[in-house]
Amino acid sequence: MKSKKVLMSVILASLFFACNKSSKADTLRKKPELLAENTSSAQETVRNMLADSIDLSKLPFNEKELAAFPVFNPPADIVPLNKPLTRDFDRLFFPTREGMVPVEGKVYKAFLTSVTGKEWSLPYFEKSYKDLITAAGGMLIFQGRVPQKELDRIKDEATYFGEEGSIDYTNNLVKVYAIRRKEGDHIFVQISGYSAGGSIQILQLPKADKSSN
Repeated sequence: MKSKKVLMSVILASLFFACNKSSKADTLRKKPELLAENTSSAQETVRNMLADSIDLSKLPFNEKELAAFPVFNPPADIVPLNKPLTRDFDRLFFPTREGMVPVEGKVYKAFLTSVTGKEWSLPYFEKSYKDLITAAGGMLIFQGRVPQKELDRIKDEATYFGEEGSIDYTNNLVKVYAIRRKEGDHIFVQISGYSAGGSIQILQLPKADKSSN
């Protein structure tokens, strides 16, 4: 009888340790899966976090004397199609790798076309403004199109879409230039064109308030 009890105890103990070992193995197998899910979720969160300003820290300061706002007049043989829109203070969204970022300051916007008797040339339009902007110390900080999903995200804030100088972000290539200024009055320019004309938007931040430093 005693031998049967001892045998039964050994069997029960073996079953207990076997089940416990199996449970631990299952737990170890589940942990990497949970970690992978958490990592994926964290990466998605990072992708969804958008910058609230445009980082110009990698751009050199430009100390050149610039013309009065809007700084860049249309190149030779290019003229505004309508009266340009100028505001002393407004908000514009500029495309970046992180998404559309709002910037506030003095604004100039215009649709552009060729003078009468001249054929429109998109390469000439893009090169002319590139030469003007880079000569003033500007650098290209973005080039590409903007997904419709991103435009839908900001539609309630970007109420100016459709105004003079508006840009077709989803269908046309957009180029964004920036000029970094020591006094904080940075300049942002975005241009976009197609087969019959182009758009330009220029924004200049106000100078930094030295009294607050």
